Amino acid sequence: MQNGSLLQKLREEKKLTLSDVADELKVTLKTYSLYEQGLWPMPLEELNHLSNYYKISLNALLGLTNREYYYNTEKKIDYKYLRFSLRYVRRMNRVPIYLLAKEFHMAHNTIIKYEKGLAIPNLNYIYLFCKRFKVSCDYICGKTLKKEV
Repeated sequence: MQNGSLLQKLREEKKLTLSDVADELKVTLKTYSLYEQGLWPMPLEELNHLSNYYKISLNALLGLTNREYYYNTEKKIDYKYLRFSLRYVRRMNRVPIYLLAKEFHMAHNTIIKYEKGLAIPNLNYIYLFCKRFKVSCDYICGKTLKKEV
């Protein structure tokens, strides 16, 4: 999921402590430490917060691409677009929900909830989805129009 070594490097480049970043995210020091070690997945909102804070793409923070700074993109995740793009990309690739659920080892009802906007997708699902379909996480979340990673 999140690239813990990149999170640590970005934090150190800004001369911040673990506590500084934990405070910025409004999480405990232990929680942020687990994020940075890659032992606990970050919620999408917190990953987006760091994306904006460090001015780096979600793709880079997820380890889907090399460091990629961005400018002039949306700051917030567009959840309506996220719901739409998950369904659109899956359908354009002609992958039925039941096959995707089997491949990702999850219940197909969960994917239906993500695509209908009844639940916010967890970071693991977004990571697997972006890798599977070779699509940008920033695009899926409505932060950029650049579809490819």
